[in-house]
Amino acid sequence: MRADMHMHDALLQARNLAKYYPVAQRWLKPRGLARALDGVSFALARGKTLAVVGESGCGKSTLARQIAMIEPPTSGELWMAGANIAQAGRAARKRVRPLVQMVFQNPYASLNPRKKVGAMLEEPLIINTRLKPAQRAERAYAMMARVGLRPEHYGRYPHMFSGGQRQRIAIARALMLDPQVIVADEPLSALDVSIQAQVLNLLMDLQQSSGVAYLFISHNLAVVEHIADEVLVMYLGKTVEHGSKREVFTRPLHPYTKALLASTPRIDPAQRQKKIILSGELPSPLAPPPGCAFNTRCPHARTQCREQVPPLNVFQGRQVACHRIAEIS
Repeated sequence: MRADMHMHDALLQARNLAKYYPVAQRWLKPRGLARALDGVSFALARGKTLAVVGESGCGKSTLARQIAMIEPPTSGELWMAGANIAQAGRAARKRVRPLVQMVFQNPYASLNPRKKVGAMLEEPLIINTRLKPAQRAERAYAMMARVGLRPEHYGRYPHMFSGGQRQRIAIARALMLDPQVIVADEPLSALDVSIQAQVLNLLMDLQQSSGVAYLFISHNLAVVEHIADEVLVMYLGKTVEHGSKREVFTRPLHPYTKALLASTPRIDPAQRQKKIILSGELPSPLAPPPGCAFNTRCPHARTQCREQVPPLNVFQGRQVACHRIAEIS
């Protein structure tokens, strides 16, 4: 959590969120726990974008599912609209659920192929409001216009659209209930590169006009550099660095953040950094290494790094989990 973000500023606040999945016994090995998410905290303010970055398998999508209330966390708190929805009853969750909507990675899979676009957009209104059919249609047409779809698209099926248009439909559907937070889980990665900038610009325009906050999950740092206000870097279910986009991109502190940024193509020659090749594989969340999870791939690892888990401490205005940060920064 950023030191300057107070509870009353935040639309949504996560405190020590964890999600453990039991893993079945294999051969003679006992049942294990995969710690997909291992104590992540942050606050999200109105009209802001928090980007969560890291390699595949770091826990980004697990975090997205907790925030979107698709599955409950194993432990920790998730505060929104005055309720801790991680432990709240059904009534409280039902009240809060429309406030958080999700846009998925694959617009081909997330849209019902048997529903026309208009019916798809009106469905959340049928479930959550008492609007009459004419009012619902009016809202659907207005939302289509906002995301750059034409009126005649109302009666068409998803298969008649391109990938970029389908993602616009998915974004429109997520916005129908006027949510406070949209969880966007890799919303551009299934799209052609030529379309990605259009959809990214759409997301940024919609945020400016509506004040919606984004939790933006991505492994693409070039995209994150455009859209994020803050960046949270994850490794094996834990936060390793969290700060403003400007700080993280101009001066990454954690060795993992440095390696991620060094592998990202940068347009500005002044921003190009010496390429750092990460040695070794991402460890399994079933058997994370003792100490700092990154120690098996870190050029700076020492004995302490292999034995003690580093705490997430404030260092130079942001949070970093690294025993040797003062020496290596």
